Amino acid sequence: MMVSDPTEENETYPERSSNVLRAKAVIRKINNGSNTVLVRASDGLLYVIKMMDGLKGPNVLANEALGNELAKYLGLAVPDWRPIELSEAFIEKYLLLHWTGSESWLDRPGPGLYFGSLAVGQDDLESVLDELPENWLNRIGNRKDFVGMLLLDLWANQIGTRSAILVNSSDQSKVTAVFIDNSRMFGGFWGIEEQRRGTALYHDRRVYADLDFNRIFNWWLQKAIAMDEKMLLQVARAVPRQWHDSGYLQDVSTQLQIRKWRVAQLLAQELNIIANSKNNAASQVTLPSNATADGIEATGASTADGKSPKKASPESDG
Repeated sequence: MMVSDPTEENETYPERSSNVLRAKAVIRKINNGSNTVLVRASDGLLYVIKMMDGLKGPNVLANEALGNELAKYLGLAVPDWRPIELSEAFIEKYLLLHWTGSESWLDRPGPGLYFGSLAVGQDDLESVLDELPENWLNRIGNRKDFVGMLLLDLWANQIGTRSAILVNSSDQSKVTAVFIDNSRMFGGFWGIEEQRRGTALYHDRRVYADLDFNRIFNWWLQKAIAMDEKMLLQVARAVPRQWHDSGYLQDVSTQLQIRKWRVAQLLAQELNIIANSKNNAASQVTLPSNATADGIEATGASTADGKSPKKASPESDG
């Protein structure tokens, strides 16, 4: 269980102690089966807090935070996040924080720091969609991000289905995809599972239709390849030490360095699944001519021999 002492946190992360928020009120429980709640924090904003503890596995919150940071590094749309402290008194006050609502101490999380994802939409939560309505495909303004997120999920050994929420503009003319739930990256809660084919794909395969996968994918791949171990560890500094053991970062770093050179091959397998989908829109995805058993050629991307990447841009694709 992630029990932390605020004094110890300040000593461990003196430069980041101001980044920690306090939960002030529980708004409601979110019914998604993962023990999450919507709270208002000490900055006045709403956050979705993951309430999972060590019984789910030691890496849940670290995976969430590091996955979010890697997505930000690549330039993908993800919510901001903050470590949020739940005090003993706060947990005593709100039975909604307890797994089943009972008052037993066995039925509740422990006090400490938890992962808080900034609620998209804040008080106007009705502007957030879980599913894409019919004929709204072309309203997604950042549809290429689904390719980038697929690359990251393949790279990071995401073993769970990719989740996203769709933010509708006030005039309903544009939808922005925001990617959430990275807790099952890096081999899952215990870090030992292996990704199965198709699990990294977004459930609505229409989002991949009519895209130039080869060029868009290579644009994202260049960014991934450019990240070396030093850069990864710098990104990982945002993850509170209470959320992982001493070997976590090294294990993740090793896994990412190994999988980096397999991503193109893994993507070719996913494209075959998309192309064979029963969904008519998804079946319009065209396999790149160089998608073979050996993977998609990383055109212009850096390789193991250190060749410089040739810059590409995904901006002109539908």
